[in-house]
Amino acid sequence: MKEKKKDWFRWVGPGLLVLILDRLVKWLHLRMTVLPEKVGVDLHFGFFPGTADKARQTVQNTGMAFGLFQGNAGMILIASVLLLTACFFLLRGMRPSGLAPIALSMILGGAVGNMIDRLLYGYVLDMFPFFNWFVFNVADVGVVAGAILCGWSLLFRPQDWSKKEQ
Repeated sequence: MKEKKKDWFRWVGPGLLVLILDRLVKWLHLRMTVLPEKVGVDLHFGFFPGTADKARQTVQNTGMAFGLFQGNAGMILIASVLLLTACFFLLRGMRPSGLAPIALSMILGGAVGNMIDRLLYGYVLDMFPFFNWFVFNVADVGVVAGAILCGWSLLFRPQDWSKKEQ
């Protein structure tokens, strides 16, 4: 029974945490961009040097990472379906263990968080400026951290990606 609970946590826990944090931070950010105008209090601060003036902004990202396919919802949908299909076929014969389920869960949690934005608003809400280079959100952090963990696991823990026993 404990093994099933541990597996469930590795497959669901990290993605659920990313998704909940993403939704909470976006909800708070939307409330904080309206609240200061109503009460005259500035609740914003920059997370990185030189970004305090941009912390008030919410970027409406109609594209994908780094602005790819900007304003082209059809292309984003096709790319998403192709990526999910490729992942399904790659993992179909695998039995991920160790760090692999955690990494995959984080990627999925971030992807779902941004998909919810697309469904609710027609764009993804980004609000954390990074050295005036790009703007991101918690879901993006989940996807990138999961991808880095995935890569690390593939390189240094190949046993996490064993094939299913036939």
